[in-house]
Amino acid sequence: MSEPATVYLVGRRDGGKRLDQFLHQKIPGLSRTRIQRAIRERVTLSWDVAARPSTSVRPGGEVRIGYRELNETLLEIEIPVIARGAGWLCVDKPPKVPVHPVNKVLENSLIRMLRRQEGDPALRLTHRLDAETTGALIVAADADRARHLSRSFFHDRVHKEYLAWVAGEIQGDRGQVDLSIGKHPQSKVYVRLLAAEGLDKPASTRWIVERRVPGRTLLRLFPRTGRRHQLRVHLEAIGHPILGDPLYGRPDADYLARVRGETDPRLNEDGPERLLLHCARMIFPDPNAAGRIDVLAVLPRDMQNS
Repeated sequence: MSEPATVYLVGRRDGGKRLDQFLHQKIPGLSRTRIQRAIRERVTLSWDVAARPSTSVRPGGEVRIGYRELNETLLEIEIPVIARGAGWLCVDKPPKVPVHPVNKVLENSLIRMLRRQEGDPALRLTHRLDAETTGALIVAADADRARHLSRSFFHDRVHKEYLAWVAGEIQGDRGQVDLSIGKHPQSKVYVRLLAAEGLDKPASTRWIVERRVPGRTLLRLFPRTGRRHQLRVHLEAIGHPILGDPLYGRPDADYLARVRGETDPRLNEDGPERLLLHCARMIFPDPNAAGRIDVLAVLPRDMQNS
């Protein structure tokens, strides 16, 4: 199975730029380190020169990313559908399944598996959950409804409730975190964020204690904004990171070792092997009528007795 290629045309003004600089400008969300790795593993140039980070790009040439054989065995995982309506369905996302194709996972992403399961290639994601997060995920039947539902998420019209086991016994029965979120200035991990006063994006999370056991607390979380990694970074900021988090609440070296394929430090710890975060409830505008739809996702087994 070949992964589709992405092709970038080198413009006249790009002539002479380093290849890694050129691609970093085309894909600003990707770190320079990952771009350089992609160049070594997956990039070909139309002018028959070996692709290296320092290679100069040529105007009129093409830079191709892809053309890689994916040794991917199709997984037979049933994606539970917990509710459906005209033009939408809600699934209970299993753990450790990316919602869309990423890295070496193409056909085993949730959206590809769900399209095969439902026999409907038009299904579209309306929002995302991190790969290790479980719970309610809304999928649209077509692009028009996907745009409608995605706008509801973007404009914070969707009520969301999450359950998370966090480290430590949190003080008080309820509270709220109002800390802005921005890029972490000292971290070597490109995706790591920081919650503090005065950063780029205002963010707010309300929490209520559901259960306490020695050394950990089960919280119900109500994100009032929809920032990337919001719940994870807010809970780290107040000293109670989510159990099993591969990034927050631990040093950069742990995360980098995992993404390099060297080792996952969680496997050698006396704790969960995945992020214990679950989307338990969503209330969202009906894409076909004036009302609102309320869906619930039962807490998965590995979080019931954590």
